[in-house]
Amino acid sequence: MISRLSKSEVVRHGALVFGGVVIASIFNYLYYMLIARRAGVEIYGVVTALTSAMLVILTPGAIAQLIAARLAADLEARHDNAALRTLADLMTLWTTTVAAVVVGVGVLFRGPIASFFNLTDSVPVVMVTISLGIYAVVVVQRGIFQGAHRFGEFAVSSSIDAVVKVIVGVPLVGVLGATGGLIGVIVGVILALAYDLYAFRARFGTARAPIALDRALILRVVSHVGLGQLTFTVLTFYDVPLIKHAFDARSAGLYAAAALVGRALVTAVSFVPTLVMPKASARMAVGRSPLPLLGAALGLAAVFVGIALLAGLFAPRFVVTLLSGQAFGGASSLVLPYLIASGALSLANVVAAYKMGLHRYDFVVPALVVAAAEITVLSCWHPTLQAVVGVLMTGHVAVLVSTLYRVTATMPSRQIGQALAD
Repeated sequence: MISRLSKSEVVRHGALVFGGVVIASIFNYLYYMLIARRAGVEIYGVVTALTSAMLVILTPGAIAQLIAARLAADLEARHDNAALRTLADLMTLWTTTVAAVVVGVGVLFRGPIASFFNLTDSVPVVMVTISLGIYAVVVVQRGIFQGAHRFGEFAVSSSIDAVVKVIVGVPLVGVLGATGGLIGVIVGVILALAYDLYAFRARFGTARAPIALDRALILRVVSHVGLGQLTFTVLTFYDVPLIKHAFDARSAGLYAAAALVGRALVTAVSFVPTLVMPKASARMAVGRSPLPLLGAALGLAAVFVGIALLAGLFAPRFVVTLLSGQAFGGASSLVLPYLIASGALSLANVVAAYKMGLHRYDFVVPALVVAAAEITVLSCWHPTLQAVVGVLMTGHVAVLVSTLYRVTATMPSRQIGQALAD
């Protein structure tokens, strides 16, 4: 069995993506940890506030990445490298154009933005704005690698900016303050962009071919994939700001510590949906049943979820204090239910990615309705932190159930192929 697993393309690609996620996560953590120790509280606050704002603004970029992956998966199913090169060029051009506008607006309004963050110097705002523009292009390019099954390139691209910003940003923060730390971010994303452009040429060649995609199909992909990804993104991040607004500082801090544990689980499982969507498309294109892939993906994700739940059940205090420090031990009672919620959301994301790979979007509206109900309930009713996590857990499990509706049904491969032909 071990020999068969070692030869499995799914296992090999999964290991590549998981490795990229792990390396990026480790170096992202090192970046903030070392910035805090080298620069002090005030500069650390500036760097984290600006980079966090950048990630929030990049939410549309994450949606565009998934759309690019969905389109690239269809072209990869036809083994059309020339069309993939055209798609890569088009997505790079379009996102660069949009990013240039965003950067221009950010630079133009750097003064008011700096005032919003209580900064006396607007240079860090310019630095993070430039990073935002380049990173938006890189994120979408990674969607091409994902959909085209170039998971090695996906992993390398995901790791480059995280590693480089530690190597460059941490030394410079001691010399130039927040500006130096953010220069490291810029250099990292520039090198990631350069690598992506090189990899496009190396993997897809220089020949281009017209992309003949059905407009109705593209509209379905953009609208349904976009809405589905937006739903999962909001569910992953909305609760912490809401609790910060509704509760006192100590309670909000404890809740954020429990949420950090849940986010670690979501991050650990995130490589599975990254792998599943293009693999499902490929299997359908050649007439193979994708259901074994779904079973393997859910089984793999369930292993991570199961380990996390056992840790939350038997050692919740150890887990939360390991990540956030001894001062956050009071969050231990929230850890297990939050992990259940995060585990359900992670599994739902796997199922959603599988269905997207088959051009099946029947889960999008039900999941959106459940998410809206969950957010509405929490906005109106949040008497205790335990009640909040209970609502979160119930809502996330309901989202998982909504994605499982008719999960064993498949879309005929010929129907997909006909839509993409000619």
